[in-house]
Amino acid sequence: MMQIKAKFDTDEGLNFIQQYYINQGLKKFGDDGKDAVDKELRQLLLRDCFTPKFVKEMTASEQKKAQSAMMLLAEKQFKKKIKGCLLYRGDRTREWLLQEDTASPTALQEAITTTCVIDAHESRDIMTMDVPNAFIQTYMPEAKEGEDCIYMKITGMMVQILIDMAPEYRKYVVLENGKRVIYVRVLSDNPLRSCNESLNALATSGVY
Repeated sequence: MMQIKAKFDTDEGLNFIQQYYINQGLKKFGDDGKDAVDKELRQLLLRDCFTPKFVKEMTASEQKKAQSAMMLLAEKQFKKKIKGCLLYRGDRTREWLLQEDTASPTALQEAITTTCVIDAHESRDIMTMDVPNAFIQTYMPEAKEGEDCIYMKITGMMVQILIDMAPEYRKYVVLENGKRVIYVRVLSDNPLRSCNESLNALATSGVY
């Protein structure tokens, strides 16, 4: 099932990137898809992006608000490489999360074009950089007293993959409607906070 289409102009015309939910992605990409899923989950584990939680230690409200994790697979058109991406399903959180708390900042095309024109006119030296896994390196603040923590549900085949990588997760498995589920507390992945922290770091260093 195609989830997102991104359009790119190339010498050969228009290319589209299609993202597939994990089940269909694995059928399409086979072992390469499995490797992409493993790589994505492994890096999230290594960076301590979430931690498992026993259901009995969660409040009824936290359990109700917990959203399922979605693993999407796509083939990068230019590198012909399969990429996995684990997402928190946020479309059902609008009742209790403000848009400004979940926004993912994106530069306007007009702003990028204007900056490029100014750079060219003033003959500026330009440097670009990539921060690997920038969002997941930005930790969420601790929940205040009386506030719910943010939880995510690992479901489907990802449960077994996660257990194979981290056997200690096995004891956190519960059954819901006959299916295995692992609840994890989300510790990172906030695009807006990541952007603000990057800007603050640049301002403090005198670069920005």
